[in-house]
Amino acid sequence: MKQNSSFAVYFCEENFSFRIINAICYSLIICISLPGNSFVLWVVLKKVALSSSADCLLLHLTVSDLIFTFTLVPWTINHIWGWIFGNLACKLFTWCIFLGLYSYMMFLTVMTVHRYVAVVYPVFASSLGNRSRFYTHISSAVAWLISVGFSLPEMIFSETVDGPDGVFCVPNYNSMFMELFGYFSQIILFFLLPFLVIVFCHTRMGFAILQSRIRSRNHAVCVILSIAVGFFICWAPYNIFLFLFSLRSLGVFALRESVWEIIYCITHILAYSHCCLNPLVHIFGGKKIFLHHLHILPLNIFSPKTIK
Repeated sequence: MKQNSSFAVYFCEENFSFRIINAICYSLIICISLPGNSFVLWVVLKKVALSSSADCLLLHLTVSDLIFTFTLVPWTINHIWGWIFGNLACKLFTWCIFLGLYSYMMFLTVMTVHRYVAVVYPVFASSLGNRSRFYTHISSAVAWLISVGFSLPEMIFSETVDGPDGVFCVPNYNSMFMELFGYFSQIILFFLLPFLVIVFCHTRMGFAILQSRIRSRNHAVCVILSIAVGFFICWAPYNIFLFLFSLRSLGVFALRESVWEIIYCITHILAYSHCCLNPLVHIFGGKKIFLHHLHILPLNIFSPKTIK
């Protein structure tokens, strides 16, 4: 077995049972995420037609989910037959999957702040007028730039390796610093900060909605609660694993290798299922989406015009 910082990932590739389980879970994620996010994308582009800043942010979030979902296809094949696409494709698809992960975090955070301003400070949000679109485009560009920048190291340090059952695409950090930088950038920038923003904003929004006269306020609270809970379930276990695994790399925490393997395989599948949340929340969260020619999305609950 390969003895480097990525042994947990590599062992999941070596272990045939883990490979099959991962391939099945990936396939289920693809089957839910691909049609769901494609439907949301069609609604935003054709029915809503990007009529607001919230719609623009939803478009970026959906594109991020689709990038991630399409990239899961070669990784599913990788678990079954090994990596058959070559070293260049290994780097490219690794970059794409981390781009999807990181951009999802960034746009979910930006969208949360946008909703927070609309709900808690509706007068200020309405006063922005056309400037709201400008700020949305700027924040979206910054989100993509950050996502691209932090996903590039993952591409650089990915490579194909020979295993007992074939060739596999795995991370191979060449220094302890780069390994820990990758772990802690994910934990701090792409989990802790978004999590704190989401918890703070959604808590304030929940109180604001309950104190308002919105007729569907209970439904609105359920929507924002489902977003926060879904985010935590998907990402908290995986980031706890990353933190403990970084402590292992520093030599201050130890578990049996079989335990690391099981924890990694469970937590990373939970994290990868994040791309299913967006369509589930915006399709099933919007009770009238089908009855009103697909014009109503839960985002409309949080528009300044509905907060009175």
